[in-house]
Amino acid sequence: MPSLDIDSPAEITVFDFDGTITTKDTFALFLRYYAGTPKWLAKILILLPIFSAYAFKIIDRNTVKIHVIRRFFKNAVKDKLDAKAEQFAREVIPGLIRPQAQACLDKKKSSPEALYICSASIAPYLRAWGRTQNITNILATELDSDGNRYTGEIKGWNIWGEGKVRRILAEFAPNQVRIMEAYGDSRGDRELLHAAKASYYRPFRL
Repeated sequence: MPSLDIDSPAEITVFDFDGTITTKDTFALFLRYYAGTPKWLAKILILLPIFSAYAFKIIDRNTVKIHVIRRFFKNAVKDKLDAKAEQFAREVIPGLIRPQAQACLDKKKSSPEALYICSASIAPYLRAWGRTQNITNILATELDSDGNRYTGEIKGWNIWGEGKVRRILAEFAPNQVRIMEAYGDSRGDRELLHAAKASYYRPFRL
């Protein structure tokens, strides 16, 4: 947690990840990368009733995320999943980065405002990617763990919609924070963009 003067709000720049920095949704790609195609397909088939319930607006997307994470990551060995996350960050994500987004990130790394990535993507591979970029401030959906295994539950909350602003405020509490710039591309970024002094919607798409 940042150490700040409570009377002097931190000033930060915040980027969404999937769709803003990348060209594709990395969470969906990682599920298949981690499980392998046969197991991925079997799990997706089991989850079809959940997806159908979402399509008919019986459940919300946060509930879908909970079920997906349970199905794919319950009792997953931490070292195995984390190793896959490192590999995914090294082998897959670089090919998905938008060139203009990379240029903007590189510029912001030297700006006075601290640079944050705030994403509904899961933390293991997003933090691994952040290390390759020298970006340490990663606020992502955390996987709960017990000993050397992941439990299949979300730790905290899904970092989507109002959850993004909530997570940022929690990171700095009890100190104050001012979002100077925010970059996003979807409904899940609406509250973040509204909370920023300057907001940019889909800025890196030609």
